[in-house]
Amino acid sequence: MADKTSRDYVICLCRGITRGTVEDAIRENKITDLKVLCETTNAGTKCGGCREDLENLINEIAGN
Repeated sequence: MADKTSRDYVICLCRGITRGTVEDAIRENKITDLKVLCETTNAGTKCGGCREDLENLINEIAGN
């Protein structure tokens, strides 16, 4: 099983976007909203299957 905490973990399979890319976008743009994160990174914009993981990552990093 893949390590979901690794920066190399592909969090959005449809778009091939890694956790590290999403983490950086959250920090650099001070993102606290899932919609903004999806618009900024393009993650979660196809099937939506990763949105729960994206929301959890926002909460983990932004401390919501």
